[in-house]
Amino acid sequence: MGGRTERPRTSGGGRRPGQRGRRQAQGGDVDRNRLRLIQLAVSLALFLLVYIGRGVFPVQLEAWKAAAAANVDFRAAFQRFGSALTQGEPVKGALETLCHMLLGVEVAEEPPAPTQPTDDTPEYPVGLLSNTPGGGLSYLNSHGILAGTRPEEKGDEPVESAPASSQPETAQPVLETAVAQEYTEDGVKLPRNVSMAFYELGLSETAVPVMGTATSGFGYRDSPIDGENEFHLALDIGAEEGAEIGAFSSGVVEYIGESDEFGNYLKIRHENNVSSFYAHCSKLLVHKGDEVACGQTVALVGHTGNATGSHLHLTIEKDNIRLDPAYYVELP
Repeated sequence: MGGRTERPRTSGGGRRPGQRGRRQAQGGDVDRNRLRLIQLAVSLALFLLVYIGRGVFPVQLEAWKAAAAANVDFRAAFQRFGSALTQGEPVKGALETLCHMLLGVEVAEEPPAPTQPTDDTPEYPVGLLSNTPGGGLSYLNSHGILAGTRPEEKGDEPVESAPASSQPETAQPVLETAVAQEYTEDGVKLPRNVSMAFYELGLSETAVPVMGTATSGFGYRDSPIDGENEFHLALDIGAEEGAEIGAFSSGVVEYIGESDEFGNYLKIRHENNVSSFYAHCSKLLVHKGDEVACGQTVALVGHTGNATGSHLHLTIEKDNIRLDPAYYVELP
């Protein structure tokens, strides 16, 4: 009417026939192109693995050679790989399938990550001590106590822990040469070859020759025999008659003797030019040249010579200088 011509309507809101088909075809082309890219990437990765691993992974290289010799259908394998990806299968599963079809092997799974210790699980703390043959580890806990081993597999034999590191040796004291003093700190004249100073003796072991009471010390005193003022060169230790006298330290008996002043006496030479002298003994139990150990009985307490009672007259020398024995002998 009126010359108006109506255009026929097409389905789909004015879209032309065949447009949907062309879009589906284009979508299929995209999927195929994406599949080809994935196959190309995988092929390139496998090629690089084979090329790089020729000298590093000989076992894997031999597996690929065996697969090629067995006439494996690589095309079918990659088609199966692409189909698995297209169907939404995870990449890891698709790779497992591909490796199984090409090489006949399974892809090894990664070991589970170690869990964090909780209040209910034992603590494996800080100090790694040693490795067991099976990979077990020995640890020290935070208190320095061996926590035990943690073998990775059952049947691993435990290995003894490594010995603790030894403590550093303490520095040895410097041994000074003893020097005679002419005067005391108060200005009092001293006899020859006497020092009131303390010196390190450097002896590995010392012992109290006899337990008793100090009855007279090292220094000036009034003599108990004649009452005159004199310098006493020893430490007198009062003890019972016949009590055992031990060597101050290990050494060699330098000499033995008897005199009106000291009665029965002996002298022992120790290390580092140190010596000890024992007097007023009731009996001597060693001879000149005998080797004695520290604390070994060498004589018996007595009161021979000029003595008012049973006691040990003990002298200690270093570098031929008389020293105060009280520095080196502890008495109750």
